[in-house]
Amino acid sequence: MRFVKKGTIRLSWPAVHNRYGHGRPLTSIEHHLYREIAAAYGRGEQAAPQTDRLDLQGGSGLTFAGGIAHPGGANPIPLDRSGGQSVFFDREPCEYAPELFARISAREQPDYLVCCYESYLLTDKINAALSMQKALQLNSALTFSIADAGPLGSIMAIDWAEAVRRCVWVACLEQAADPQEPDFASAYIRADAIAAFQLSPHVGELRVAAYGIAQRDELPFGGLTVSELAEDACELIDDTMRTCGVDAAETTILTQAVAPGYVDRLRQRYERVLCEPDNRNLATAAPYYGLASFRASGATRFALLHMAEPARGAGCILVERVPSARLQG
Repeated sequence: MRFVKKGTIRLSWPAVHNRYGHGRPLTSIEHHLYREIAAAYGRGEQAAPQTDRLDLQGGSGLTFAGGIAHPGGANPIPLDRSGGQSVFFDREPCEYAPELFARISAREQPDYLVCCYESYLLTDKINAALSMQKALQLNSALTFSIADAGPLGSIMAIDWAEAVRRCVWVACLEQAADPQEPDFASAYIRADAIAAFQLSPHVGELRVAAYGIAQRDELPFGGLTVSELAEDACELIDDTMRTCGVDAAETTILTQAVAPGYVDRLRQRYERVLCEPDNRNLATAAPYYGLASFRASGATRFALLHMAEPARGAGCILVERVPSARLQG
């Protein structure tokens, strides 16, 4: 199945939290139960993945092929006790929602608050989405979560906003459970992340030109290989740009770190690909971290937010700077 829809909704520049600490407390009942379940089912004892599926790579910061530089050395990320990059915020990701939404310009009172995530949120709060609603004092907003869709969850949020034609606040967040445990689908270490943005039919510095998803009807055991996933992704990206009559030369592709071989395949196909190549998997939030970095570049008129996962397929969101946003840089 592959579809591409033209969009009309406006998107604000996302606000993200990217200050990693030395370790968030993992003492909740949920974490205790998670560790018991992981031990009972032998989590972490799987055989090493095939080279074509996954490959770990070190490094830090964002790199760009095609003219934009986003160095990571200015604010080095502290190391966790395992000797790798820290994957934890000082607090739970959902607790940063009020300060992030406060940074969004031209905010409207939302009719909906949508929480998108891939990793299960091991919180002792009654519910991460309802906790954010309370902290944001959105008493009249309908609040719900989009989960079990992998990194494609935010595309569903955009489709919802297009359908209801109302103001929607979206929080894409991930919560790390174990700094030693690689994610089963990507082998990158899952890290804390949260990106907040607004969808509105009236207000926003970006216009959603189109969005789409590519999923195969039948998947092999273990999901698609890197080559298969990259092939499907490139076809979806090409269809999306073709639908809107957009030239690849004026588009920056913002992708999550699926696997080094995967990103290499995109860079062989497209001139401008922005990705974070370290071993932190930001999953649902990853493209919005890239969009926050893209904001300052001003290099291209369009940005294509790209998401992919071997077990769920690929997705993309094509956004355009509105004229006022281009004038303001």
